[in-house]
Amino acid sequence: MFDLGTATKAADRDFGAILDHLDRLTEPGWEQPVRCDGWTVRSLARHLVAASRGQADGLRRAAAGQPELASLDAPKEHATGDVLAALRAGREGLLRALGELPDAALAGLVPLPFGLLPAPVALQIVPLEYGFHRNDLEWALGDEGPLSQDVAGALLGLAPGLLPILAAGTPVSSAGAVPDAPVAYQLMADGATIGAAFDGTAWTVAPEVLGGPGACQIRGDDSPVALFIMGRIGAGHPSLAVSDPAAARQFKRYFPGP
Repeated sequence: MFDLGTATKAADRDFGAILDHLDRLTEPGWEQPVRCDGWTVRSLARHLVAASRGQADGLRRAAAGQPELASLDAPKEHATGDVLAALRAGREGLLRALGELPDAALAGLVPLPFGLLPAPVALQIVPLEYGFHRNDLEWALGDEGPLSQDVAGALLGLAPGLLPILAAGTPVSSAGAVPDAPVAYQLMADGATIGAAFDGTAWTVAPEVLGGPGACQIRGDDSPVALFIMGRIGAGHPSLAVSDPAAARQFKRYFPGP
């Protein structure tokens, strides 16, 4: 899991890698699809302009003790040069906001666009944004490599708290479908096991095995399990071993987004 120092380093690393990739793209490359539904490379880049601005604003509000949520406003920039300039400014603003976050704010709440979050949770969300979108971009450009280990590990550590939020719906994604019968999942990676079980009324999610021998097991290295949780790869991806393919294919119906 990330602390302020490691979160800052990871966000800087992955945001920088995104910019390096985009700097080398020809204009047609900006219109290539990425694995986020309906997005192109340009869509992803414009989203990161908005995300970096919103996250920096949320961190500044936390530093000032202001609880109102930061906004995730669609950027006006669309042309390639303008988007690149906005991304560079967004990276600079985000790193400055992280660097100026006072120690007192680390025990408080951060009003990110995603929600009002405890600072230790916000420090996972920020680098995860750029780690996952770096991976999205690299896959779009033909390099289907894994997530950075620190990003995959942070997502798996956050997952027991994140999955109930995704099931209930967030400011940026709708609520998940409610299963019509009890169902259970065991997400089993090298670095973590996450159990999720629906008893007919509510989900229970925990960093342990739940659901007994009938649960759908989804096994893999840290990166593919993290990518599966976030909907980047499906149950049929060769990096995963799945005990019940039909149940595994339903997972993102119950835990949609982000």
